[in-house]
Amino acid sequence: MLTTLVVTASLLFTGAPAQSVATKPLTFRGMTLQIPKTWKVGKEDMWGIHVKTGRCDRLAVECRGFYLVGPEGISLARHGNPYDPEEPYHPGNGLAACAPDKRYVADFPGKLVARGLRPVGAGHKATYRVWHVGCATQSAKQTGVSYQERIWHLPKSKILIFDQWSDSRLGTILKRATWS
Repeated sequence: MLTTLVVTASLLFTGAPAQSVATKPLTFRGMTLQIPKTWKVGKEDMWGIHVKTGRCDRLAVECRGFYLVGPEGISLARHGNPYDPEEPYHPGNGLAACAPDKRYVADFPGKLVARGLRPVGAGHKATYRVWHVGCATQSAKQTGVSYQERIWHLPKSKILIFDQWSDSRLGTILKRATWS
């Protein structure tokens, strides 16, 4: 009976049948996210976990997805310094490859286009930043290629969520996180 009500309500309000996405839990440092079953969770390493959310473009640096970064990756961000919310996140010392096109390099620092606090489950607020990052040739010539870098940082929990692909589902998934 409840299923019939949900489908009927969905048809009434949207004109389309209700669709539920099968999920699986992903736990990282006490935070549990319910992610689509189709997403692929990589092995944890010193930087954290890469979660693949979509296709692997031939020119992209990595498959579409986001990272869950722990204390080590937060402490060794850009040029070996700890993550600074006033700069984009980039682990490592050298040039960063352009996320959507590895032939180019990220033209840091980029432009800060959004900032604030965002919920990550009940009782947890993350410092949130969105950077618009252009891509250039090794000789600093602009290419017209760019991407958005979204960052949720939970300093007390020592978690940083780093998304270079702006997956529209991620914000909602983070809002619904649970904590142990």
